[in-house]
Parts: sequence; C-alpha cells; structure tokens
Amino acid sequence: MGKNKDIQLNLTRRRIIFDGLSEGKTATEIASILQRHKPTISREIRNYRYLAFKADKKPSICSSCLNVKTCSYRHKCGLSTCSTKCAGCKSLSVCDKYKPNKCDIENHFPFVCNKCKFASVCMKNHYLYDPAKADEEAKKIRTESREGLNLLEEEYHFLDKTIKDGVNKGQSIYHILKSTDVGRCLKSIYNYSHQGKISVQPLDLPRVVRLKKRQTKIPKKYEYNENKNIDRSHRMYCDWLVFQAKNRVIVYWQMDFLGAPKKSEQQILTIVIPQFEFIYLVPLEFPTAQIVKETFDMLQNMLGDDFEKVFEAILTDRDSKFNSFKEIETDNDGIVRTHVFFCNPSVSNEKPSVENFNQQIRSIFKKGVKLNDITFEQCNVISSHLNSRFLNSIDGKRPCDLFIEYFGIEVFRKLNLKVINPKDVKIIKFKKY
Repeated sequence: MGKNKDIQLNLTRRRIIFDGLSEGKTATEIASILQRHKPTISREIRNYRYLAFKADKKPSICSSCLNVKTCSYRHKCGLSTCSTKCAGCKSLSVCDKYKPNKCDIENHFPFVCNKCKFASVCMKNHYLYDPAKADEEAKKIRTESREGLNLLEEEYHFLDKTIKDGVNKGQSIYHILKSTDVGRCLKSIYNYSHQGKISVQPLDLPRVVRLKKRQTKIPKKYEYNENKNIDRSHRMYCDWLVFQAKNRVIVYWQMDFLGAPKKSEQQILTIVIPQFEFIYLVPLEFPTAQIVKETFDMLQNMLGDDFEKVFEAILTDRDSKFNSFKEIETDNDGIVRTHVFFCNPSVSNEKPSVENFNQQIRSIFKKGVKLNDITFEQCNVISSHLNSRFLNSIDGKRPCDLFIEYFGIEVFRKLNLKVINPKDVKIIKFKKY
C-alpha cells in the first residue's frame, strides 16, 4: 500500500472545502475538519480555483467603485450631448460619488469570491472554487506528472545506449540492470520500451510474444517403435519421486536433445540443473545410444572422482538415444556412477527446466539450421555465457556462482567452463561466437 494512501484530497474532501468557503469558515476551521494543515487548504484553493469573471485590461474609475451598479450620474464629463450613464465610461477620471473597492481577495484567504457579498457589483477578477473541477484538474496533473522521463539528456542517452548494447548482445533486461547502474527499475524499462521512449522495442527483446496464425497439425506420437520392448522397471517417473525422497537428492540433472533437422549431422545434448538454472551443452555427431553412453564416459574422465557427486541422478525422456541407460549408469568396470529415470510420454512438465532452456537457446540455434560446424569448444563458450547471466528466477544470482558455491571452482573448471564478465555476456547465433 502506498504511503500517500487516504492522504490526498479527493472529491469528498473538496466538497467539504467548498461548503466551508460557502459558510465563510476560516482556513484554520476547514483544516481542523479535514485534519490537514492550514497551508494544505490554502494551496488547494489557490491552485484549483478558476477565473469566473475577467476584469477589463484598461479599467475605468467605475470598475473599482462599489456604487457602480446603482450609479445614475450623467454628463459628469461635461458633454451634454452624451446620452449614456457615466458608469463604466473610461473618459471619467474624477467622481464625487466614488467609493473605492479595496478588495484584494485573490491574494489572501479565501482567494475566491464564493462568499463575497460584493461579487455582483465588483468589476475586478472573480475567482471561484468548484470541487468537481478541482478534482478533475488534480487527476489530470497527476497523470501528466507520470508521463515523460525524469532524466537529464546525458542520463537518457546513457540509459538508451546501455539497454540497446545489452539487447544487441542477446542479454535480457534483467541481466542488463543487474550488471550496470542505469538508475531505473525493471518495470520502468519495460514501460519505456512499450511506450517507444527508448530505442529498444518489444520485438527486439529475446522472448517477446509474436502473434501468428497457428497451423493445425496432427498430434505427434512421441513413443518410438524402438522403445516398445525396453524394460524401464524401477526407472519410471514415480520411481524417481520415491528415489529422490529416500536419498534426499537435492541437485540433479534434466536431459534432452535440442530439436534439429534430420539433415543435420550433429545434435546438441542439453543437460540442466533446474535448482541452479545451470546448463551444459554437448555436440554429438550422428548421435546414437552408444554415442550418448560414450559422452558420459568422457564426462567421467573429465570430472574423475567428482562425477558421482555431480551426476547423482538424471531425469530424461524416452528418446531412443537414451535406451542404453544401463550403460550410462555404470562405468567400464561395472560400478554404478549415476541413476537414470524417465518421464512419462508427452508429459513435458515433468522436466520443465530443460524444455524451457531449449526454448531460450533458440536465439542461438535457430530451428531448421544445420549444426554440422559447431565444436565442443564452442558449446563450452555458449554454456559459459548462458551460465553467467543474472536471473530473476534465482534471486538475481548467476547459475555459475551457484554451481561453484555448491560443487567448487575445480569441478567447474574440469567442465572447461569460464565465468564471463556480466557486461560481456552474449546470447547470439552460434556461428558468431
């Protein structure tokens, strides 16, 4: 709740001010009724009064005379041929019936003529206070005060350039604000973008919604023919839930392949730690179940004795490339090194983190693009950039920092990963790394 809640004057309170003026109450009396300071009442009336009658720019002596309405003098100027009354005549400079109106109400309380008994004869400026008009004007001012940017020209150019440079590198707005000091919150930057006040437009952002006509397709069947005779007893998703609870598994991996066209000789194996939003990418040439098994042999050689600590459990789908799960679970000496479990067919929310990451990295690996030229070193660089982003989902931390804090810097280095400077993080097409 805002600190000004129920403090600002509203239409009801302005009506009380109007009634007070009509009854001839003082500013102190009105302020006491509303439980406000006296200057607040004075500023309200002075700021929101309106001009009901405008005095003549070149007034006559009669305009400041209290007898102007009842005056019947004629020929005071000496012209006997004049047929009009002298009242209001600008030729008249002296009158023995002149009674000055010393009213200076527009400069002191009540600042308006709502209760003035001389309003009908006074020819000076007449100001009135109307609660409805005052409330409407106050709302208009509040709305206009929130428009535009409260920035100096240099500050605006710095903010605009910083956001634009970061987005061109594929960084999210959240990451840009965490890695630089632009003096604005996340919501403000998104508002500036949607209102067209900065160079970066909504369609320039990494994951903006793009509307297009949906294509009607026959639902795919994700159950592969090669899987029908595979025995996955004690490795189903329900078994994973029991295993996770019994063994108090906190950190585990979700694994999947990034979709690629059939003409592509290589595919990207995506493995993710959902708790840390940590991702590791491995390129596989003509991937098969045997190739996947050999990939984990390679990871074990890289990590050594740390492999079992890092890869305690893996949750994946029923892709035929993971059919050699028993070989993945054991090393060449037959010693158990990890545990593999499978999600149910067509239930992607059982491993949502890896599915989400596969969507995110589509800005790097476009659909339909051949992945033939990508190297393991390139994947390490891309993984390093992805893991060096500040993420709101993990309280503004970086995945690499959480991984290092949990497993240690040596394990991180064994995976051939690096911590990238936040300002240098790039999420761009893989060929540009």
